[in-house]
Amino acid sequence: MRKLPLRLDDAGEQMKDPAFSATIERCDGVIIVTPEYNHGYPGLLKHALDMNLKEYIHKAVGICGVSAGQMGGARVIENLLPVMRELGLVTIFEDVNFGKVGTLFDERGNLLDDSYVGRVDRFLNELIWMSRVLRHGRENITPV
Repeated sequence: MRKLPLRLDDAGEQMKDPAFSATIERCDGVIIVTPEYNHGYPGLLKHALDMNLKEYIHKAVGICGVSAGQMGGARVIENLLPVMRELGLVTIFEDVNFGKVGTLFDERGNLLDDSYVGRVDRFLNELIWMSRVLRHGRENITPV
């Protein structure tokens, strides 16, 4: 999202960025890594997500929550689930919660807590599996 041009004078698909839309159209799965702000998600994330609709239908999404507190963004994930459903994305069963994020990485960005390796591995395996299943469905099963 850092390089995504966000117009703030409109909303929804009216502000669609062609490059972002083409990327979402090509992908089979999406990973959202988002900080938790006051128990919710950033407004600009919602603004960016709303730029597309048909591009998301029947694609997998995994969410990673980030916070300075112990909960690791669990509430932001909880709040994003109905949004994902409304957009047509299919959430996977695994999340990754990065709690106390200020202590998880060194100054070079290296992970300091090896317990996250297994969590991220399970998350990615589930995302890949769900992405493949949904791609098969999109390509081979006619919607009713």
